[in-house]
Amino acid sequence: MNSIRGGFLFLLSALPVLAQDWSTEAVFERHQDAVVQVRIIDAKGGAKRSIGSGFLISDDGQLISNFHVVSDFVHHPGEYRAEWHTDDGQSGELELLNVDVVHDLALLRGEALTSRKFLAVESNLPKMGERIFSLGVPYDLGLTIVEGNYNGLLEKSLYERIHLTASINPGMSGGPAIDRFGNVIGVNVASAGDQVSFLIPSSYVIGLLRREPKAEGDLFDTIGEQLVENQRRYLMELTAAPFVSTRLGAYTVPGALARYINCWSQTNQDNDRLVDHTELSCQSEDDVYLSEELSTGAIRFEHELLQAREIGGRRFWAMMERHFAAFYGSLGGSKRTMTEFQCQSGFVEANELKRKLILCVRAYREFPGLYDIVQRQVSVESDIKALQSTLVLTGVDRKLGLDFAQRVVAAIAKEQP
Repeated sequence: MNSIRGGFLFLLSALPVLAQDWSTEAVFERHQDAVVQVRIIDAKGGAKRSIGSGFLISDDGQLISNFHVVSDFVHHPGEYRAEWHTDDGQSGELELLNVDVVHDLALLRGEALTSRKFLAVESNLPKMGERIFSLGVPYDLGLTIVEGNYNGLLEKSLYERIHLTASINPGMSGGPAIDRFGNVIGVNVASAGDQVSFLIPSSYVIGLLRREPKAEGDLFDTIGEQLVENQRRYLMELTAAPFVSTRLGAYTVPGALARYINCWSQTNQDNDRLVDHTELSCQSEDDVYLSEELSTGAIRFEHELLQAREIGGRRFWAMMERHFAAFYGSLGGSKRTMTEFQCQSGFVEANELKRKLILCVRAYREFPGLYDIVQRQVSVESDIKALQSTLVLTGVDRKLGLDFAQRVVAAIAKEQP
């Protein structure tokens, strides 16, 4: 505890460096010793399972990386070990101190890293267009620096992310993003390609350092608490706000309920189509990474307007039954991490619209209190047309999730002629 707090106090006491506007060469030369490669090693095979980057933030060997870089080590500490490596051939083991799973951060420590330089973390963000330098180890190619520009925080995001115009590549995750004065303002986390990359604002690094350190056995409890708190925050906000509805044919349906939910629409234009089909799909873009097989915190819903064009009612509804029974994509997970879905079905009538509804729920084995919810409904008032809606919530409190699902049912209505 003392070493963490000591490092944190030392970090905050390091004043931002404002003396000069550094060049790319100067940034690399000055800070290269504070950046390391993070490797997750398969204990039995002895080779790398995954790689990423990290950077030192104190004089006692503490460093920051991404949670997704070390997730195998978190979930299976007996099967994997974490190591740091430098370009000059030095290496050592890493100890996991704490995590912020929602913001994809991990705090680690290497005993042999106490003599190396460390970086100052700055919570203030740059001005639009300012130069930013990202450091990391892409594709196991050695320490690399990439220059780009700060383009503000993402507007349509559930979690704060910095938009960086630069090419952050695999292996650079967890490395520092440094402003033109030499201060860390973000942590590399993801790339969309074509010079579009994303950073975790360094304010969340400071928040992680303020948290009490956790014993290794308590980390799963910590992750569970973080997930529960996070979903409660955004679901309560969504449930408290008036639903935003949009028109789809003769119906009104939930649309872009929040700024971080994006909606897309598509109509089948195939001349040989048997059924006219218009789809409105809305989802959040900010799932929380738990492991290679499972992410959580998703909000997705889609509405499909279907009307027979070249087929009769019997064939149309046979097709609809097959469509309705098909599961809405793969939500990930395994029997080790998730229970089986438990489903209920029946008929409901709301807003003068009769529907068949199926509601399915499964629980997280490792994180008690969290559930995935899938709700599907289809209108049954016509022989040749139907509105089908699907809602998917992952990693939510059961009651909050079911309350939200009920609001979705109530928000779907047939427009009066």
